[in-house]
Amino acid sequence: MKSTAPAQSSHMPGPARYVGWWGDMGGLKQKGIKTYGVSPYRQRAMAGAWSGYVFNGYKRAMAQAPYIAPPMLFFYGVYYWAKTKYEYNNSKQGHYDRLVEEGHIKPGEFERPTVEPLAH
Repeated sequence: MKSTAPAQSSHMPGPARYVGWWGDMGGLKQKGIKTYGVSPYRQRAMAGAWSGYVFNGYKRAMAQAPYIAPPMLFFYGVYYWAKTKYEYNNSKQGHYDRLVEEGHIKPGEFERPTVEPLAH
């Protein structure tokens, strides 16, 4: 086995020096690299966004409609039923029917109240 060669003074690291910022490392100029840019005044970030949404967004929404519409209709039906039941239970007619149902008063014992529309 051979021993390693002694370190030469030319291969030893030299003093620290500033290498340069990115792209300016002090090396050879590179050839064959092309860069392109667009002026910020020529860019249109939202070009075609609205027209693209009209067709693609409608298509995507219609693809999801069978999954979204039935639960929405069901819960709207529950909401409508609960709202009408609540309004009825808090009306004069609802109170009267509840008293008859619970046996506090007999049917026909009192005249059944009627609610007339308000005159404006």
